[in-house]
Amino acid sequence: MDRLVHPDLKDVSLAAALHALADPVRLDIISRLVACPSLNASTACVDGTPKSTISNHLNVLRAAGLVETSVEGRERINRLRCEDFNARFPGLLPAVLANKA
Repeated sequence: MDRLVHPDLKDVSLAAALHALADPVRLDIISRLVACPSLNASTACVDGTPKSTISNHLNVLRAAGLVETSVEGRERINRLRCEDFNARFPGLLPAVLANKA
């Protein structure tokens, strides 16, 4: 099984964070994680989006420090790193979510 890399948030640039939050599908995944603290790729699926596409979006979110993924049995469980992310970029996540179209 491949190793999941979770960046130290001090190494995540604002550009990477904004890129991750700019995509509507990724923003919807973040909204779902706010409502439900842990999701696998199947439950994070948006409007019939293929699981492989969701997995790619979760990789982008993980690289930007927004999501932490753990392996539990045969599933990968994704959790929002809200407190850590807000410490690095104060107010960014609430502002983006408040203005979600």
